[in-house]
Amino acid sequence: MGWGVSVLTLTLLAACSGDGGTAVTPTPTQTAAPGPEAPTIAPTGTIVRQRTLEADRKVEVRVTATSEPRGIVASVSMTSPYFTSSGTVPTNVLLINGDDARLRVPLGEPVCPAGNGDTIATVDVRAKDGTALTATEVVLEDTALAEINAEECAMKVATDAAQPGFATSPDLWTLDGDALSTVVTLTRGSSDAAATLTLLRGNVIFSLEPAQDAVPVTLEPAQASATVPVTIRASRCDAHAFAESKKTYVFPAWIEVDGEEIAVEYRAEGTAQERLHALFTACGKANDSTGIGGQ
Repeated sequence: MGWGVSVLTLTLLAACSGDGGTAVTPTPTQTAAPGPEAPTIAPTGTIVRQRTLEADRKVEVRVTATSEPRGIVASVSMTSPYFTSSGTVPTNVLLINGDDARLRVPLGEPVCPAGNGDTIATVDVRAKDGTALTATEVVLEDTALAEINAEECAMKVATDAAQPGFATSPDLWTLDGDALSTVVTLTRGSSDAAATLTLLRGNVIFSLEPAQDAVPVTLEPAQASATVPVTIRASRCDAHAFAESKKTYVFPAWIEVDGEEIAVEYRAEGTAQERLHALFTACGKANDSTGIGGQ
């Protein structure tokens, strides 16, 4: 009985003195110090048309940092009365106070006719050593964009009536020595205007010749398609030319609609690109074997 009282007494004393069940105060969570603020961006910028970007339908947007520290452009998007938005583009471009940052922005679909208003880039920026993003709207000088819009809207008049393109079926591609035979097909689009194909040409890497008397050819309003037999050869076989070419698989055509001749472009894709690449490769190997080094 005495032992029971003693144990109970000790337990109560421990509870009162805090040696037993006192709650432990939690340590406050440590919050990381905020990183440096993002540099500021000038409220105006420019759009530059670069030949090397045209094949991919991109333009160069230039924005200028106006303060320290060094920063990073994490993403950019562009709205314009000339083209639909192509969405937000992730980037990783360095910003230095006083210098232009050059951002490659793809174009959406042309707006025909063009609308009104400013072209605006939304630029998400952080300090080079920070993580917090700051969004800045930059009004762009967009003369270059207006020029591209005018060209693409003119092309659209032609391609809505007759869109040129290479044959998609492997059966319509025949290799005979160094010559590749196939067809270019004109396909009716949303326009019912008569369209006359007046000229087809090759590019820096490939020559393209229509069959004799195959051009001009007119796609009449009631026609869904028309074909033009063509012969393609590799006119340049050196790897340097292939690497430097920005429009290796892009070909020009001229189409007349309502009395106006319009230059358009069409791209070799899928089977067409595979066959053209094989033609180029065979040409390079043949030149190497004859000792002229593919020049």
